[in-house]
Amino acid sequence: MKRKFFLFFLVVSTLSFFISCSGSSESRFVGTWKAQKVETDFNETRTTPEMIAQVVEMQKQTYFRMVNDSVMSIISKNNTHEAKWKYDKENKTISYYFSNMKGVPNILGRYEDGKIVAESNVPIGKITIYYEKE
Repeated sequence: MKRKFFLFFLVVSTLSFFISCSGSSESRFVGTWKAQKVETDFNETRTTPEMIAQVVEMQKQTYFRMVNDSVMSIISKNNTHEAKWKYDKENKTISYYFSNMKGVPNILGRYEDGKIVAESNVPIGKITIYYEKE
């Protein structure tokens, strides 16, 4: 009887160990990510300080939640959009796509030092957003 109990305990312990170690590396991204810092490098002849402040504030109002290792929600003001996401370990980028876009990916940003750094070139210059996990 003791031997059966020992074997049962050993099997359960071993299975628990393998299950706990099999979590995907993408699980570190699960959670809510918000813009903590926004940098702009805009052509000052095409913008005003007020316009820059408005752009920065709009970026800080948009955030995203990684629901699991493949689904995310992008939240801004009164809108929430669901998308699929993927982490590319080789170039450390996170991309996402909407179901109705036939799998065309958008680059969210690079994962660096625990932050997601998103860089965008827009007609008036460049904007860089640093997202941190809450």
